[in-house]
Amino acid sequence: MTLNRFGVKIPQPNHVRLVCESKEMMGMKKILSLASRQGSLVLVASLLLGASVGCHRDPNVEKQKYLESGKRYASQGKYKEAAIQFSNALKVDHNFASAHYEMAKVYLKNGSVMPAYSELSKAVELEPGNVEARLDLGNLLVAGGQADRAAEQARAVLAVQQNNPEAHALLSSVAAAKGDRATALAEIQQAIALAPSKSSYHVTLGVLQASDPASSAGAEDQLRKAVALDSKNVSAHLLLAQMLERKGDVAGATSEVQQAIAADPSSATARGSLVGLLLRQGKQPQAEAAANAAADEISDNNSAVDLPRQFYTQVRQPERIEPAYASLVSRHPKSVLLRVAYARILLAQHNVEKARGIVDGLVKSDSSSQEVAVLQGSFQLEDGKAADAVDTLQKAVKSYPENLDAHLWLARAAAAKGDVTLAEQSYRDAAHLNPKSLEAQAGLAQIAVATRDGNQLAQAANSILSFAPQYAQAYVWRGMAEQSQHLSDKADADFHQALRIDPNNSDAYLQLAETQLSMKHLPEAAKLLQQAVQLNPNATRALAMLVAIDLANKQPNVAVNRIQEQITRSPANSELYDQLAQVQIAAHNLPAATDAASKAMKLNPQDNAAVMAYTQALLSGGDAAHAAATWQQWTKEHPTDAQAFAILGTIQEAQGDRAAAQASYKRSLDIKPDQPMAANNLAYLMIETGQNIDVALSLAQTARRLLPNSSSTADTLGWAYYQKASYLTARDILEDGLKVAPNSAALHYHLGMTYAKLADKANAQLHLKKAQDLAPNTQTARDAEKALAGSAS
Repeated sequence: MTLNRFGVKIPQPNHVRLVCESKEMMGMKKILSLASRQGSLVLVASLLLGASVGCHRDPNVEKQKYLESGKRYASQGKYKEAAIQFSNALKVDHNFASAHYEMAKVYLKNGSVMPAYSELSKAVELEPGNVEARLDLGNLLVAGGQADRAAEQARAVLAVQQNNPEAHALLSSVAAAKGDRATALAEIQQAIALAPSKSSYHVTLGVLQASDPASSAGAEDQLRKAVALDSKNVSAHLLLAQMLERKGDVAGATSEVQQAIAADPSSATARGSLVGLLLRQGKQPQAEAAANAAADEISDNNSAVDLPRQFYTQVRQPERIEPAYASLVSRHPKSVLLRVAYARILLAQHNVEKARGIVDGLVKSDSSSQEVAVLQGSFQLEDGKAADAVDTLQKAVKSYPENLDAHLWLARAAAAKGDVTLAEQSYRDAAHLNPKSLEAQAGLAQIAVATRDGNQLAQAANSILSFAPQYAQAYVWRGMAEQSQHLSDKADADFHQALRIDPNNSDAYLQLAETQLSMKHLPEAAKLLQQAVQLNPNATRALAMLVAIDLANKQPNVAVNRIQEQITRSPANSELYDQLAQVQIAAHNLPAATDAASKAMKLNPQDNAAVMAYTQALLSGGDAAHAAATWQQWTKEHPTDAQAFAILGTIQEAQGDRAAAQASYKRSLDIKPDQPMAANNLAYLMIETGQNIDVALSLAQTARRLLPNSSSTADTLGWAYYQKASYLTARDILEDGLKVAPNSAALHYHLGMTYAKLADKANAQLHLKKAQDLAPNTQTARDAEKALAGSAS
């Protein structure tokens, strides 16, 4: 007990807790009876305040309680429960460095590298003196190819603990990553001198010795010493197993792998090593059992959960993947990772409806999981809701900025939505997180191909080749970049290098064919294109080029037969039916074209090209009403498809329904203000109906900027300048349009009218007569005839 300044005895904190837990008012009366009358009010206030505070949980005590609980769970191998407790601690104090560090260790145990990296970075930021966190972060950075940043962490540790052996071991790893073997050996030997009984240091030394034939004899001794020092060192057992297997001692290798699993049954690396070892021995049934046992017994580890999928893929039995995971999920219905993996497998098989129930359940029960957030976005993308997928994945990226998969899926969703800028940035963010991410670099390359950015394509290809020199497609991409720079010899060499690495690379044959086409060597090009489509039944670009050659040779039947042959090889490819529909339209076989386009739409309801081919066939047959109805249905199902509304407006305008067309064009521009078709057509419609010419001119300028080589945008913008009495500007733009489309009756008519305003009677009559000849019996011809009659008088 202590006395306050009124001479009243104040209970210690344990007494206050008793008051809170029992009859607080009786305790207060007893204390108040001892107080002087003068100080009673002050004392009441202070005691009430003390009681109020005492009756609430102390956040420091609460977060520490969660932390200790989580550490207990982690020590028992209950990582999911541990993660929940660490998460609870962070809810109390999101800057609780110790909780961030412990959460990182759980992520590492589960094989979730990117979340672990995020938590370690936060732990070091909040508590720079946490040596263990710095060392763990450094080791992750080395593994991620960021040796210099890893060295910074090691040096920061040595600045405060100059004899820290772990820091020297980390510097050894950094040096090894940079190819500096001498420094790597010196640093690890320094670590061993400081801590000779540390098993992992002997592992590192053994690995370094094994890399040089002159010292490889001592490598096995070091690994055996590591195992002797620590029988639970999983890495030592596995590396020793690899060495023994190379020597032909399969029994010894198997023993070491089994000891690794016994040392740490939750090690997905050890389980995977066993699967690989059994497969190499030809023991496929045993390997299958080991893969499924890993996912069954370590269902909270991403790498373990993925082992059955990897196994069935490697043995070329993909049809067994889905049943295997269905069985695993039935045994572990609460495993988030297994359910996520199962849903991904279903989505890969385009089984959206079966995946829907799993995804919905995960979103309801585990919405805070990173894996679930990313899965939800990928599901929306597969479900044809690219805009929703982008929204979901942008939130995931904001919540989990270090999650590589979130960035990659956002890139895919953005590409599907047509947002190339966001797709490119997302791939760049992914590449920043992991410069060796093949998917990120390949995504950047594919965008570069689509945007014809040779510099970016070369950069992405060279980045891939720096860490994957045997990746054939990178040589194809680099060759394409070289082609764009007219470096034909280098391009040819890269295409042939791609074929040396992968003789079945159809893209390399395609690029070589394009080179032959540029030199007008049609027979050679056709031969290369035939190789491309023979190797890859889905090589639709190569097929389209072959079909174009057939049509140029006036052989439409050959073209049809060629496409149908590919359809028999790949019957589920809607793009093949798209091509068939286009050829049938060119051959004026409209029923066959409609049938092909319908099949494409059934195969892929999201196939915009199929709907366009179907529409073209209907319009060619004079069935504009059916075409309009088709696009109206499409816009109901795809309310954010700006191009669809533009196409619908075009059909409505052709039907003479200008009001409906104008509404469709405006809806398209509401969705996407830079939709060129809608901007161009709305501008022309406004000019023709006498609406605000300034707004029309602005729209026409937008369309021309987006489609600078289009004769249609030239015609609209030129005619808008004509209405503004800017005749010289109109003349120049219309002349540019005629260079692209010399047989456009509309361009000749508008140019003739413009020359008339410029008092150039000869050119006016020339172009107006040309308009008459090109489009007889049309409104354009009648307007030209009227203008000619006026100029003659």
